[in-house]
Amino acid sequence: MENELIARYIYAVTRHLPPQMRADVEKELDSLIADMLAERCGDVLPTDKDVKVVLTELGAPEEIAVKYSGEENPALISGVYFVYYKQILRLVLPIVVVVVTVGNAVYLGMNYDPALNPFVAFGLGFGQVLAGIIGSLVGPFAIITFIFAMLEKYKVKLDDGDMIANLPEVPKGKEKIKRSEAIAGIVVALVLTVVLLGFPEIIGFWSADTGWVPIFIPEVLRSLWVFIILWTLLEIVKESFKIVEGMYTRRLVIVTVICNIFIVVSALAVFLNSGVVNPEFAQTLNSFIAEEDGRIAVSVIFGNIHLIVIGAVIIGFIVDSIDTAVSAYKRAI
Repeated sequence: MENELIARYIYAVTRHLPPQMRADVEKELDSLIADMLAERCGDVLPTDKDVKVVLTELGAPEEIAVKYSGEENPALISGVYFVYYKQILRLVLPIVVVVVTVGNAVYLGMNYDPALNPFVAFGLGFGQVLAGIIGSLVGPFAIITFIFAMLEKYKVKLDDGDMIANLPEVPKGKEKIKRSEAIAGIVVALVLTVVLLGFPEIIGFWSADTGWVPIFIPEVLRSLWVFIILWTLLEIVKESFKIVEGMYTRRLVIVTVICNIFIVVSALAVFLNSGVVNPEFAQTLNSFIAEEDGRIAVSVIFGNIHLIVIGAVIIGFIVDSIDTAVSAYKRAI
């Protein structure tokens, strides 16, 4: 039956279930709630109070999800605790994997030995990254497992008040944020980090006279690794929060704006350093231009390419913040 509270309740249940189960569970719950309301109200049209009473009788959405998923059997962590346990693991462990992978990739790039056979270097690097990932997952997994085992042992309540008031809103149409878009944002941030810290030399162009000419000075970029890693982590936080929220909300706007502000600050710290630009870059471009006026223009433009990068970064993140805010505003009206 059509009712906002019922729709939010069913969504709160089904979002914890595997995708292949959701449609059937949604129909079954909708029918069950309709029957309970009919039994309670008879031929009288149910009020919001009636709906709230029925939903409260059914129980917390997480408890219903546990029953449908078959995870209520006694174990170290079970029931509602297991629902939250899985959510935390799904959020924390991928972030750990991403951070460790980036860290290892950057380290390997900064310590690459050109004399080493490329296939041997790849094999050693892959093994090091894999070992780092496995080792890094053990600690967070053990800590999270211990915490939830204690929560279940002592039956600590995980809800924070009125169940009905805390029901999540149901995302509709363009309100939904595609997970693929958020994941793509994380991947782009990781690739950018690996390139800037591990292999910045690949950003450049080829000259027949001088060979490959990089735009940036690798040593200078790597010396600013703290700001580049901070930039990446903020991107991961921002995109991960999009996945958690699932739709454009006021909270998402706040997180996005704050992250974007600090990302721009990090970018300024990196690219306001004029030493990051390779002076041979503009000089090599000048050699292709015969007229003096053209050489001056190239020197001015490409000699200050770090300022162009900063401008592009600032514009990009301003647009991102505005787009998120507008999408959240449209959903709210």
